[in-house]
Amino acid sequence: MHIMLAWFAERALPEAARRAARDRFDASLAEVVPASFRRHEFGGEDWGVIVLHPHDSGAYRWSTVDLAGPVTAVSLGLPVGLDLTGGPTALAGRLLAGEDVHREVVPPFGLLALHAADGFALQQDWLGMCRVFTGTSGGVTAFCTRPSPLAAFLHGDVRPDPDGWRSYALCGHFGGDLSPIAGTRLLRPGERVTGRRRADGGWDLTTAIRYATDDVVTSGFAGRDGSLDDLLDGAADALTRTAASMHRLYADEIPLGLSGGKDSRLIAASLLAAGGTPRFVTNEDTGAEGEVARQLVQILRDKRGLNPEHELRLAGAPARVLGTGLRERTRRLQRLHDFQFPSSYVVRPAAATRLDERVRPATFTGAAGELATGYWYPPADAETASPEQAGLAKLLAAVPRAVAAEAAVAAEQDRIAALLRHARDIGLRDLHLLDHLYLVERMRRWCTSANATGMVTPFLAPGFVAATFGLTPEQKRGRLLHTGLIEWLVPEWAEVPFVSVSTGGSTATRVWEGDGIEVIADLLDTAHGPITEVIHRPAVEKTLRAAVKGGRADARTLQQFTWLALASHQLEAGATRPATAATYARITAPPRPPKPSPLVARLRWIKRTRLGNRIWAEVRNRVRR
Repeated sequence: MHIMLAWFAERALPEAARRAARDRFDASLAEVVPASFRRHEFGGEDWGVIVLHPHDSGAYRWSTVDLAGPVTAVSLGLPVGLDLTGGPTALAGRLLAGEDVHREVVPPFGLLALHAADGFALQQDWLGMCRVFTGTSGGVTAFCTRPSPLAAFLHGDVRPDPDGWRSYALCGHFGGDLSPIAGTRLLRPGERVTGRRRADGGWDLTTAIRYATDDVVTSGFAGRDGSLDDLLDGAADALTRTAASMHRLYADEIPLGLSGGKDSRLIAASLLAAGGTPRFVTNEDTGAEGEVARQLVQILRDKRGLNPEHELRLAGAPARVLGTGLRERTRRLQRLHDFQFPSSYVVRPAAATRLDERVRPATFTGAAGELATGYWYPPADAETASPEQAGLAKLLAAVPRAVAAEAAVAAEQDRIAALLRHARDIGLRDLHLLDHLYLVERMRRWCTSANATGMVTPFLAPGFVAATFGLTPEQKRGRLLHTGLIEWLVPEWAEVPFVSVSTGGSTATRVWEGDGIEVIADLLDTAHGPITEVIHRPAVEKTLRAAVKGGRADARTLQQFTWLALASHQLEAGATRPATAATYARITAPPRPPKPSPLVARLRWIKRTRLGNRIWAEVRNRVRR
């Protein structure tokens, strides 16, 4: 994964100030960046760019940094779906000329184009998914792919953003443009920043929103009266063009996670229709997933004469997970992704301690297919609830409502309500409001595709996204886009039923297994920063006690608290208290024997008197007769 820092100042900065800021930036990355990473550095007295990335580009045919004449291109991700003619610097030249080069891109992708030392343009993708954060301090505006180094560079300290962490606690991700770190924000969908260097030094910056999410969504919604065949044709074209584009960018086989579900099957069908034979990988923590995936691959062997490689594995099996403790697994994820990762991954095998020295192989993921199936829709026969009510319930589901602080819930409800009002303002209606919310929140900020170069999400091709907003809610509930395209592209798969991760039992690890109970109990004792106050501490202890007793424990509550507490240890060190083991002792103590009732205690006292003992003996004798 690449790291980029770019900064532009209103006036020239002294060398000592530039060096101190650069040293703070480097120090913030010392535990993350391998020594083998390649470093590019450009700049002068009033601007600078630093790019770090793996030295070997592997099978990728697109350079992170490319120079040709006066133009320098810094690619933040892969330009899947774009016209690649002329390579990175040609794309950068078109951006500098004012073109909306990002219109057809499959997010995430960002592009920084530099022209000599007198101009630049930085473009965010249309969904705002590419991890490019910005902040300003002392006349310096900076952009960085990670918020903590950005804050260290600009401010000299790294503090948590309360609004960001409130959103993470309740939604499971940092909502909208929010960041885990104060003084930074994510670039908005379609945001473009351009800069011109003045003749006497210093930069003038302008910001504009170009082609963005609203344009993609409304173009599809406006065509909802069209024919289903036209929608299927547009969606199929978007998927096959994405597959073809990726094959031009990558010179090796691209593995695909094939489950028993609808999304991965449709992507596999698109790859096959484009002339490729994917290498399939199936996680069979849920047995039904593996069974159906085997059946699909066998059909290709029997009816098409193909012999694709198919790897089956248990991704979350305890034997693969519990060799590294919960605390270390969580810290590694937070360090690698600068806190921006779902807490549900703490029950997966431990991540690396640093960014990968080698580029990761390209992969396809089925995320965003939910846009075509009404994933967040209430059941058709359910009591009528407004889309706004349904959207709030779906998005505020990272922890049970009763676990969350009331003030935090109210503030997050206000933020989400503003998103829903905006969706209505651009013309969306009915259950399409839920699809829009899923796109701009769940896909933009929760989806892990943004955290790894080469993880391609074909269902985010703008043509496919537009097609989903042209479907009616009834067509989405009927999965007409998936079933229609699969029957069209690979008809042999059409009769195989879909399954989901909720079909059957799972062998995946639970957060309280291994050392989980002890670690979470310790965090209840030690982590007392404001970050942790979004979740009621007694509710966490009650949930943990249920796990100890073998009862029904809500994993979401424990995973979210673990993530918040360990972030508090790092970002709010002054609020960390000494370990006492008090909580662990309470929740693991054997139950106390029940106290006898006052009547029984009184009877026992009577028995200890001479007369009482005679009466007790007489009663006992009569009972025995």
